[in-house]
Amino acid sequence: MDLKAAKFYAIDIETTGLNLDKDEIISFACVPIINLKILVRDTFYTLIKPKSYNYQAMRYHGVSKDNLMDAPVFDEVSERILKVLDGILVGHTVEFDFTFLKTNFKALGVRFKRELVDIAMVERWLKRKRKADEKDLTLDGMMATYGLKQYYRHNAAADAFFAAQIFQIQMREMMALGIDSAEKVIKAAKSCRYAHRDFAF
Repeated sequence: MDLKAAKFYAIDIETTGLNLDKDEIISFACVPIINLKILVRDTFYTLIKPKSYNYQAMRYHGVSKDNLMDAPVFDEVSERILKVLDGILVGHTVEFDFTFLKTNFKALGVRFKRELVDIAMVERWLKRKRKADEKDLTLDGMMATYGLKQYYRHNAAADAFFAAQIFQIQMREMMALGIDSAEKVIKAAKSCRYAHRDFAF
């Protein structure tokens, strides 16, 4: 599929922790990227009420237990989330977000399968093409590389928007290098995957 014809969705979640077996999603955001244009007005963001709350995690995302008091549970927003994610998912270490979503959908009896593009892996691929040193692949590091001003970091909506901006810039460079289809982008990103995720946050 032509890169400009593909539907991409930059996503981010915040959770009560990093353990898939016991931690829960507390916020979700999705920013559509259609025709390689970021549709900010169509951003979807929601808080999600967990069964239990981890106060230690608040120092990262700033979402308090009081903020979540009137939030819907995942079951109540699952249909909307499924509907807005009608394409290829983009994000920084997006596999983390996808796995949490997949697990939550599975608990509801819903099969959730999407193609993924990790902007950190795209950046790794581009650095190889530039023959440049692989520097900081954290989201903060990549934002500095692309001159994006930091604000509201670790807010799902803000982080999804930052990922969308980086992805948009990366795609311009990839197209200039002849990567003109969604399939080629996915293949390039997958070719740079590795086991260690020390750049995740």
